Amino acid sequence: MALNHIVLAACAAFAAGIWLAELTSWHLPLLIILVILLLITAARRIAGNSEQSFWSITGLFFMAGMLCYYQAVTIRSDDISQYADKTAVVEGTIDNVPEVIQLDEQKKLVRYILKAEKVKSEKAEQTVMVSGKLRVTIQYKRAKANPAALGDKVAVNGKVLNLHRYNNPGQIDLTAAPKRQGITARMNGQEESVRLLATSPNYSWQAALAKWRDGMITGLKKVMPANDAAILTAVLFGGYRGIDKSVITDFTATGLIHILSVSGAHIALVAGMIRWFGKRLRWGPVLTLSLAALVIILYACMSGLTPPVIRSALMGLISLLAVLLERDNYTPVALAGTALGMLIYQPLLLFDISFQLSFGATAGLVFLYQRTTGYLSQWPSWLAGPCAVTLAAQLGVMPVIAWYFNNFSLISFVANIVVLPVAEWVIILGLAGVIIYTVVPVVGSIVFVFCSLLIGFVMMLTSLLAAVPYSSVYIPSVGIAGSAIYYSLLAWMYGWRPFHLPGPGKMIKEWPYATAFTVMLLICVIIVYNCYPKPLTVHFIDVGQGDAILIVTPHGRTALVDTGGTMGDTDFDIGERVVVPYLKHYGVTGLDYLILTHGHQDHAGGAAGIAGSIRVAAVLLPQEEHSQAVQALLHTKPAVAVIPTYTGQKIRLDGVIIRIDQAVGEHTENGHAPRGNEVSSVIRVSYGEHSFLLTGDLEAQGEAALLAKNVAPCTVLKVGHHGSRTSTTEPFLQAVTPEFAVISAGYGNRFGHPHSETIQRLAARKIEIYRTDRQGAIVFCSDGKTMTVDTYIK
Repeated sequence: MALNHIVLAACAAFAAGIWLAELTSWHLPLLIILVILLLITAARRIAGNSEQSFWSITGLFFMAGMLCYYQAVTIRSDDISQYADKTAVVEGTIDNVPEVIQLDEQKKLVRYILKAEKVKSEKAEQTVMVSGKLRVTIQYKRAKANPAALGDKVAVNGKVLNLHRYNNPGQIDLTAAPKRQGITARMNGQEESVRLLATSPNYSWQAALAKWRDGMITGLKKVMPANDAAILTAVLFGGYRGIDKSVITDFTATGLIHILSVSGAHIALVAGMIRWFGKRLRWGPVLTLSLAALVIILYACMSGLTPPVIRSALMGLISLLAVLLERDNYTPVALAGTALGMLIYQPLLLFDISFQLSFGATAGLVFLYQRTTGYLSQWPSWLAGPCAVTLAAQLGVMPVIAWYFNNFSLISFVANIVVLPVAEWVIILGLAGVIIYTVVPVVGSIVFVFCSLLIGFVMMLTSLLAAVPYSSVYIPSVGIAGSAIYYSLLAWMYGWRPFHLPGPGKMIKEWPYATAFTVMLLICVIIVYNCYPKPLTVHFIDVGQGDAILIVTPHGRTALVDTGGTMGDTDFDIGERVVVPYLKHYGVTGLDYLILTHGHQDHAGGAAGIAGSIRVAAVLLPQEEHSQAVQALLHTKPAVAVIPTYTGQKIRLDGVIIRIDQAVGEHTENGHAPRGNEVSSVIRVSYGEHSFLLTGDLEAQGEAALLAKNVAPCTVLKVGHHGSRTSTTEPFLQAVTPEFAVISAGYGNRFGHPHSETIQRLAARKIEIYRTDRQGAIVFCSDGKTMTVDTYIK
């Protein structure tokens, strides 16, 4: 059996084992017994030179993948995460170069990774030894405050919380990277929450490198505009901080977003530069490739040795070794071997989006590029080459792009021909500028000025290309089964012929009518399936401490009630980063109605981001003074049509009735509209025998007003004000008599929602309770008679 086949099969089997272990639960002793049996079988067959040893080895790697996954997710009994939801004092050592984010002239956020050593919980009498790492975020309010440094011993006081993400399908898992670093919990606090116990006496190359990098970034800011400096920083060291959001949007739309982080393209450019110099200066292959390897390693260290950088550097080093050994045909082995090694070291990388995209795209280039070039042989070489590279890479990751982004950039083919060569010169000049600036700052600054001019040109080109109509198309999420079908069809089109199947060209040539009929039949089936009425679905999206409810009617008409929103000093847009990806994941590319119960940030903060990302036909706004979030919505482009809400207002969509049971601003006290959560509009969604009562932030006073209007019963109650004790009163529950209650609240929120009193009132009436902080997205389906519910976290 060829080495290529063995390594590829081992990598695929190991990854499949990790994936299956994540989906299912197995007893560890049973797995160990199976591994031992497979190991014995494989050893006997290898010793006997049996051809069946291939399958034994493959099975062994499959079981090894499962074991490695369980080992990676197993948390020790003394881990700091065992103290989650408890207030405690944690002592430990700072395990990273602290990340400093300047909020304004005075305030700054500092993010530490604390290697926990001791803990004393609030009610405990003594200190206990612990293990694991804690991510600590501290806000400093004084400009002269000195944060702790790498290696310092500190004690932090606060509430220990589990790592938590937005638990929605298609959402990028923001907790995956910390978990791979051994971080199992988090804590937030103020400057007084941290107490320095001892400073580190040891020299740290990481701190020295971070200081050098900060000095380099400061030098960039001195000679170029802030946005240009942020872009060049991203290109050289990774990270999007400080880059204008419109620039990131344009780079994403043109398929060039990978340029803004250190990737395989950067490593390839570095290696290419050294090999070019080596050839011109006649250094010889050994010296040239050795220098290229050394520069790649130094560049990886300079960029912070993040997992994507390590992955790219390993691929570059293996490629250089293949060139040195004159074994270019070992590229598939290098790819599979690198992936296998990284998965053995960190099995959870399999679920990392950058891992999936980089290896998928590289696999596309390795296995599809040559044949794609052959398909485009009639094109001019200057056009066929870049298009073949782009197409091969995109085909390799299409299901991943569909799952996470639901968007394919058609303009990326043009961008790779027009913009990418200029962007590559930015990388080359930027790296040269870094080296020169370290030795001769004045000359390095001149190089950075030229980089700034090129960056301006790149931004102009990407802006123009991103503005081209229909430059990108929507692609639906296909899931595991759809991905398997896609890759099988792709392999068949590119030469894989199991069971002596004919290729696509032969089928069209020999059976043109049968082929055409089959294609037309498939198209008709897809059209009928999409047009056939489906159940009503009501989605309670996990937006943390906020509300966002999506209503999808039997024929695909849509309404969104509230949009979520973040509090405090952050530029994280819930609407753009959480709600829009959720909508696209379910095929929603536009909204018929966007309805806001009231203008508070946690209900309307994401509205502007949503309206700026997808089509919104009409917005129903409460009749109240417009909050900052609502004003941002009204200033989005294109402008949205605004409809004021009033009690009794009805919207009919495919037999679904959306009714405003109570509108903001209609009941007053002493001639003044009440302020606070009790002014929240109340919305009822009815379909057949079932109804949903969406109460926003309604509190006891608003519930009393509803009771005075003889509020009708409902099947599902969206509990008011995230489960606050001041909502969901006994008289109200007695009147609406729900079967299900949904509480939309953020994990570990500072308000303590949902309050225990509310939970007790619901439980006393045997109402089935669902919570977004524990179960993630919650989806109800109804055909008008029956009702089913599904949760993201089972």
